[in-house]
Amino acid sequence: MKSSYIKGFFIFVAVVAALTLYVYTQITVRDLKDRQARSVTLWQKSLESAAKDKTGSEDLSLILEVVSNVDFPIIVTDTNMEPLPNFHRNVSMDSVLSDSAKLVLLKKIVREMDDANPPVRVSYKGLIQQYVHFGDSQLVRFLRLAPFVASGAVAVFVLIAYLSFSYIKRNEESSIWVGMSKETAHQLGTPISSLMGWLELLKSSSDNPERQAQIMFEMQADILRLNRVATRFSKIGSKTTVADEDVIALVEYVFNYYRQRIPQMGKNIELKVKESADIIVPINRELMEWVLENITKNAIDAIERGRGSISAEITEDAGFAYIDITDTGKGIEPRNRKDIFRPGFSTKARGWGLGLSLAKRIVEDYHKGKLFIKDTSIGKGTTFRIKLRKNL
Repeated sequence: MKSSYIKGFFIFVAVVAALTLYVYTQITVRDLKDRQARSVTLWQKSLESAAKDKTGSEDLSLILEVVSNVDFPIIVTDTNMEPLPNFHRNVSMDSVLSDSAKLVLLKKIVREMDDANPPVRVSYKGLIQQYVHFGDSQLVRFLRLAPFVASGAVAVFVLIAYLSFSYIKRNEESSIWVGMSKETAHQLGTPISSLMGWLELLKSSSDNPERQAQIMFEMQADILRLNRVATRFSKIGSKTTVADEDVIALVEYVFNYYRQRIPQMGKNIELKVKESADIIVPINRELMEWVLENITKNAIDAIERGRGSISAEITEDAGFAYIDITDTGKGIEPRNRKDIFRPGFSTKARGWGLGLSLAKRIVEDYHKGKLFIKDTSIGKGTTFRIKLRKNL
């Protein structure tokens, strides 16, 4: 996935989360303010009811008791907007303040309340007797800020997630570059070293034409190998062409290549391809050969006892061809199975962690197939399955 898509995804998540929080908190704030308005109306009705019996401000404790459950600040003033003594609720004031200082503070709070909410008039016989001023509860004030706090938290989370993703991506890219460099050196090193050896033999065989002909034949084989390596690397990252190939013959070709080299590794491993009718699949031969080499080499390395077998079974159905490569090696630890195809991951002391990840990319990105662990058992072996489309 392109990094620009990742950035867009993180931004989209942040925006959706912020909008969701904002809408939710605004709905909650609206419901709480409606509740406050109903409580203020109750104050108003209580005061108007009290005014029918007594128009003064005495003995107001009954009204306070009626609405004792309100959780937001309320101040009652007379018609001149002067706060009535002891007729306020949920308004915090320092007890050491003088009465005049408390009055000044109450007037200031009244102005702030009126800026947020219009005062409610208390009338008696058509005349305004008092005003009820009210503010927002602590919960409402908190919820007003919550979207901004939550959006900031979401932004920080998204930023951390993006930075973590970028860090992992850079590490994987670094592992790929290092692995590609080592793979290139390995792929080129073997035929180049061989050519250097043949060149020395050629110099010492100037008087033996038959020997020279044999050496030149081997040099030609190594040059073809170099050309094949160059072709493989040139196809990575570019649009590849496919052609119908017999995958059974291709597997046999790769196995035969390793049959000639396994004795030099000090191992006794039998490589066999189960007989079957020809199975034709559209593939890029050079790249698929590389995939099979990587899986086979991985299977050879997994057989640590020096003796074992590697078998390939090729089957097909209406839409797909399946290549199952099974070894009798050590198997894959459960904790490593999810990382086995990750670039840079290797259980070998000198492993590069590129072979299987490169093979998976070739199969899945270039051939629209699948490469996965079909079965593995500690001490018994592993089966890798390549699933290829019969029609691309």
